[in-house]
Amino acid sequence: MRKSIISISLAAALLAGCASNPKLSNDAVFQQYPTVSEAQSLINKAKQDDLAFFSPEQMKEANKVYDNALRDAKAGKGSATALADEAVARVNAARAQSSKVKYIFEDVLAAREKAIQVNAKTVAADQFDDAEKMLAKAIAQLEIGDEARAKRDIEEIKNQYLAIELNALKKNMLSFAKKAVADAEKRDLDDIAPRTVAQAKDELKLAQDTLEANRTDTAKANVHSNRAIWLIKRAEGIADIDSYFDNADFDEEQKILWYQDQLSSVVAPINSEVQFNNMNKEVVAQLRQQVSSVVSDNEALMTQVASTQLEMQQIATASQTRASQLERDKADALMIAQMEREKVEAAREKVEAAKKADDARFTAVQSMFSEDEATVYRQRDNVLIRAQGFDFKSGGSEIESSNFVMLNKITEAIKRFPNSKIVVSGHTDSTGSAELNLELSRARAETVSNFITKVSEIDASRVTSNGFGKEKPVASNETAEGRAENRRVEILIVNN
Repeated sequence: MRKSIISISLAAALLAGCASNPKLSNDAVFQQYPTVSEAQSLINKAKQDDLAFFSPEQMKEANKVYDNALRDAKAGKGSATALADEAVARVNAARAQSSKVKYIFEDVLAAREKAIQVNAKTVAADQFDDAEKMLAKAIAQLEIGDEARAKRDIEEIKNQYLAIELNALKKNMLSFAKKAVADAEKRDLDDIAPRTVAQAKDELKLAQDTLEANRTDTAKANVHSNRAIWLIKRAEGIADIDSYFDNADFDEEQKILWYQDQLSSVVAPINSEVQFNNMNKEVVAQLRQQVSSVVSDNEALMTQVASTQLEMQQIATASQTRASQLERDKADALMIAQMEREKVEAAREKVEAAKKADDARFTAVQSMFSEDEATVYRQRDNVLIRAQGFDFKSGGSEIESSNFVMLNKITEAIKRFPNSKIVVSGHTDSTGSAELNLELSRARAETVSNFITKVSEIDASRVTSNGFGKEKPVASNETAEGRAENRRVEILIVNN
C-alpha cells in the first residue's frame, strides 16, 4: 500500500513538472529564438535555389542540425541557439560552394540546361541519368576539396550533355511543329484562317516525308518544320485581327478603314497623306514606288549637295573676282549668290527629310532586337546586325528552334531595305584550331544565309555568306562573356 502511494506521488510530481514546462509552438520558438527563425528562412531559400544539388553534404548536415535546433528550442533548451548558428553557417558554406561549382562547371551546367530545355529528361532518360550521376560525383569531389579530380572529367560530362541534347533535338525535331498545328486545330484556327493552317499542315507533312525518306536529312526537315510554325504564327495573327474586328463589332466598311489606317501609319514617315481616293491596287503601287524612290534618292541627294557646295565655291570665287567691277555687276553677283543659297537650302531640307526617314527605319530595326539577341549598328548608309544570340550547338551549324523568333526579326529587318545586298558572316571564339573555326564559321553563316533565302523567300542573288573563324574578335577571348560575344553571326545590309 505504501509503495502504491509513493508511485502515485512520483507520477503526480512528474505530471506537475511537465505541466510547468510545456513545449513551445513554432511561432513561439521563432519569437524566442531569432537564430532558429533565421536558419529556417535560409534553409527554405536554399531549397528554392537547389543548393542540395551543388553542395549535398553541407545541406544534408544543415538540415540535420536545424531539426535538432528546432527540437531543443521547443523544449526550451539553451543549446538551440548554438545549433541554429551552426545550421546558418552550413547553409552559407553551401551557398559559397554553389558559387564555386557554377564557376568551375559553367560550360557543363550550360550544356545541361540546354539538354533540359529540349526535354532530354524524358526523351533520353537513361543517358541523362548517367550524365547526372557523373556530374554529381564531380560535384561531390569538389565539395571534399579534391578539385583536380573534380575537373578531370569536365569536358567528358559537357560533351555527354551536348550529345544528349542533340539526340533529344533529333527526336523532338517535328514535335514543335506538330504541337503548333495541333494547338491551332484545338483553338479552331483553321476555321478563321483555313488556307494558312492548310499550308502549315502541308509543310509539316513535307518535314515528315523528308525524314521518312532519309533520316539524316534533318536540315531540310527542319526548314519545313520552321515554315509550318511560322504559318501557324501567321494564322494566330489573322485570328487576333479577326477577334479585334469581332470585339469592335466592325462592319465591312470599318474593316477597310482600319486597314487603311494601318497602312497610313506604316508609311507616315515618307507620306503624310495616302491617296485612298484611288483604287487599292493603285494605292499599293504608288506607295511601293514612293518607298523605292526614297531609298534610291538618298545617295543622289548627297551627290547633289556635294555638287551644290562646289557650285557655291565657284560662285564665291567669281564674286571675289567681280568685286572690283561696277556696282551693278556686284549687285548682280550678290543676287546670283542669294539664289544659289536658296537652292542649297532647298536641297539641304530635302536631304534632311530623307535622312529622317532613314533614321526612322534604323531606329525601328534597332528596337526589334533584345540585348541578348543582337546589337544593331549603323555604318553610314548600311546597317550591321551583330547577332550574338544564336544558340548553335557546340561544333555544329544547325539552327536551333529557340532562334526562330530572332531569325524572323532579322528577315523582317532585311525586308525594310528592299534594294539592299546582304552579307552574312560567321565568327567564332579562339577555342579550337583555326582551320576548324574557319570551317565552322562558314557553315554557320551559310545556314543563316539559307534560312534568309529559302525560308524567308528573299532573292538569293542579293545574299552572300562567308566565315572568318576567330580572326575578327569583338571582345576578349580570355573570359566566358567575351567568348560568347565572339561566337556570333553578323548580317550586313548594304544599301547602294
